Amino acid sequence: MIAPRGVRLNRARYLLPTIFVLALAGVGCASLAKKIFDPPQVGVDRIEIKNVALTGTEFIVHIKIVNPNSVGATLKSFQYVCDIDGERIVEGVRSEKTQVLANDTSFIELPVTVLYSGLRSGIKGALTKKTLPLHFEAKLVLDSPIGDLKFDIKEDQDIPVPDRPRFDLQKVELGEFNISSATLLLHIKISNNHDFELDIRKFRYEFSLQDNLISAADVTVEKLVSLDKAMTVVLPINVKLLGLKRSVVDMLQSGVFKYSMKFDLDLNTHFGPVTLPYERDGMSAL
Repeated sequence: MIAPRGVRLNRARYLLPTIFVLALAGVGCASLAKKIFDPPQVGVDRIEIKNVALTGTEFIVHIKIVNPNSVGATLKSFQYVCDIDGERIVEGVRSEKTQVLANDTSFIELPVTVLYSGLRSGIKGALTKKTLPLHFEAKLVLDSPIGDLKFDIKEDQDIPVPDRPRFDLQKVELGEFNISSATLLLHIKISNNHDFELDIRKFRYEFSLQDNLISAADVTVEKLVSLDKAMTVVLPINVKLLGLKRSVVDMLQSGVFKYSMKFDLDLNTHFGPVTLPYERDGMSAL
């Protein structure tokens, strides 16, 4: 049953002061909460490099949250990105909730894996540098007594890049030589200048004399090269003299020749297989 209009107006007059008082109380509580709850201090404590390899790196971002209040808060989630050498390589979201204790300092660990194959220059380009600039950014959301608090944090650091294994064509020897063919023995040295083992699977090569392709093949190695050690491979190359230009034959007979060599080294690494290219050219004497 609907009350008469006059009764409704009287009720409204009685309720308005009550609503006004409650509204003031709500505003007062929120204002009071803001006065007694100081926003926590959030930032990157450090970036810890855990593993450095030829194909990428692993590191842990240590995020520090200082809560000066007598009540705790909850880290609801955060989004993060990592740029390597100015390129966006990693984007992610951490949705796991983490309690931030009262009157305490909390540390959040974020493990990140970066693969250099994601760079426009690829692994080959990354390995031409001594370091790569890392830029980390994150947006964090804290659930607190005064509502959600948002924080933007960032950090810059250089990532060390290991040198490529050294590849050297030490010498070229003449094995056999007759009217129709000659055998050249290429002494190739692969040096591991890192503090981890090199797991060499195979390599492929192209060998040319005076811009004439003489031989190209894949060679299976499957050998571990210990840290600061070297492996020497003697590669026999059979040269068919009948199909060569006279100038190349004369050059071999003289004992001094111009060569060029392309060499791809296939490795197994912590992040998966990787191929490292090399090129060498020069003069050699038999």
